Amino acid sequence: MLEPLSRQQHFLSLLNPCHDRFTRYVRAMARNTEDARDVIGETLLIAFEHLDELRKQDSFLFYLIAIARREYLKMTRRRLLFIGYAPRHEDLLIDMNAAPDTYPDVAILYAAIARLPLRLREALVLFELSGLSLEEIRVLQGGSLSGVKSRVARSRKKLAAMLGERESTSDRSRIEQQDANSATSVQECES
Repeated sequence: MLEPLSRQQHFLSLLNPCHDRFTRYVRAMARNTEDARDVIGETLLIAFEHLDELRKQDSFLFYLIAIARREYLKMTRRRLLFIGYAPRHEDLLIDMNAAPDTYPDVAILYAAIARLPLRLREALVLFELSGLSLEEIRVLQGGSLSGVKSRVARSRKKLAAMLGERESTSDRSRIEQQDANSATSVQECES
């Protein structure tokens, strides 16, 4: 008979499948590497200490994100009491193996995400980067499912506006229709 997994092995078996999604969430919320490391470290320590209280093994990512969210909010509240320190260099790179020419784009994207209001930013990061369902986000943030959908949609719209995407979908379809009409007119003239 095999001996049962040790506590550390059990914890790692739960952490490994969701590690990347969890760290993407924390890095996007914290906006710099040092803060992200602090939140990740505190979260993993708390999760490990309270592992026995975890009711559902399959909701471990959700469990980690709930802890990280509390730790991040606690960290931001603590910062209000102290003089701010602006680090000279912030790593916003999520994928260290990405092509070097994508680094400026990632930095611009994360700077724009950082300018979103907290609840909109959190909803967008949880949905787009961490892959949580709308229902899971609703449980974390509270409110209704339509409220979560609205926050995700508003954050996408604000992000697109910040990044310079000015024309709406209806504008694009109108322009494409005009292009198609112009092409038809040119073909008729050539005949």
